[in-house]
Amino acid sequence: MWNPLKQLTTRFKSNRFAVALRAVLGAGQPGSWSSEHRRESDQYTGWTFVAIRAICLQAMQASVLVYDDSANGSRQNRKKEKNQNKGGYSQFKSLYAGEFGDSEPLSNEHPICKILKHPNPTQSGASFRYERVLQLQLTGTSIVWNVPNQFGKTVQRYVIPTAIATPVPPNHEFPEGGYKIQASSLRYFNESYGNSFTETSMFRQVVGNVIPISQLQISSWPHPVYKDDGQSPVSAGARWVDSANQIDSARWAQMNNGADPSIVVTCGKDMNPTREELEAAAAMFEQKYGGTENTGKAIFTTGEQVVSLTATPREMDYNSSFTQFRDAILALHGVPGIAAGISDGGSYAAFYASLKQFICLTVQPILDLLAEDDTEHLAPQFGKNLTVEIEATHIDDPDLLEKRLATDIRAKIIKVDEMRAIRGLPPLGPERGGEQLVSQADPKIPQTEQSDQLDYDVGAPSLQKGRASKNNTKSVEIT
Repeated sequence: MWNPLKQLTTRFKSNRFAVALRAVLGAGQPGSWSSEHRRESDQYTGWTFVAIRAICLQAMQASVLVYDDSANGSRQNRKKEKNQNKGGYSQFKSLYAGEFGDSEPLSNEHPICKILKHPNPTQSGASFRYERVLQLQLTGTSIVWNVPNQFGKTVQRYVIPTAIATPVPPNHEFPEGGYKIQASSLRYFNESYGNSFTETSMFRQVVGNVIPISQLQISSWPHPVYKDDGQSPVSAGARWVDSANQIDSARWAQMNNGADPSIVVTCGKDMNPTREELEAAAAMFEQKYGGTENTGKAIFTTGEQVVSLTATPREMDYNSSFTQFRDAILALHGVPGIAAGISDGGSYAAFYASLKQFICLTVQPILDLLAEDDTEHLAPQFGKNLTVEIEATHIDDPDLLEKRLATDIRAKIIKVDEMRAIRGLPPLGPERGGEQLVSQADPKIPQTEQSDQLDYDVGAPSLQKGRASKNNTKSVEIT
């Protein structure tokens, strides 16, 4: 018999289960940490520091743009244009913004641009991005507090160190949960009052309180099991990091605690010197053979043997192990040796290829993650269809760029002003032939002036293999 009350109860239970399941599977929900983030933060030393700092520096000098994508297809056209510009000409891509339906970036005076470039009274946008990437790479999670005004609109932004934030599950006071700021990880001292910062009223207002999840913007590297925490590269390579730290500790202990005389001289069996005589002989020996100026000097002695006591780096295997763990930790964060400041040998092209790989495969994906989160959580407060994009500094091989320019000139597909934009020069304008192809002459400019101008525009002497003029036609041919 059909029972409407039973069917309604079953549907209610099913809907409640679906809501609970979506909450469990949703990323960024406060639950509990899967790893010890304070310990991960303490690992910001050695090669971990070198690797993460290299990424943070690139994030710091990245450009931040906001687009109004109200026009259909504007975002897709912009992405297509970026993909086409990856091989070069990145300096020129903004010259004709909007020509193919693409949207132009918003002015720096727009409210969202202001808060992205100056998130709070004590930080610049560059410093803010540095902190976000630092927390993301160290702990796998970056927590941004979007401080709202009385109308719920974000007016300031702060990066909360993951190590001092404790997840608070949903409760009656915070239905969606939040994060509690812990006191044990903060260390400040107020000299003017002669007491610690923990005794001031400002500290009591911040520490121990819970920030609701609705005011927080959480970016994380997805954990394979736990949806409420991110997977830290430092945690994933914890054994590599710990092994590198142990090697450093052993090297330091060897130098600091170990006895390190260079040689030992034993006397003959028939000799029985006193202590004073041994000390006098040692002082005379050190005076005669000690010092850098005596390096490599031959020593002749009447003793029966001379024994070396210093353990060589090869015997201790410090050199190879140091290099192995260095490479492992750099690879853990996707940082090549050149980007980390290590001068690896290689050709000029390999140098730029390594840096370009670093930008494309490591830095830009991180910036894309942060930009997408800003687009979803921050941008809707300032208008519809706003897209935040964070672009890393482009690394282009100059030799490759010159070859591409030479090909475009031969194919007659690049204009004078386009060439000048790539060179960083101001445009000539249509009245001076700026809209004409580089391989064509401008009748408004005398031939000698035009020839010099085109030579200057083309730039590199390696591109100017020849110049021909036939039948008084004003043309420049690059072969």
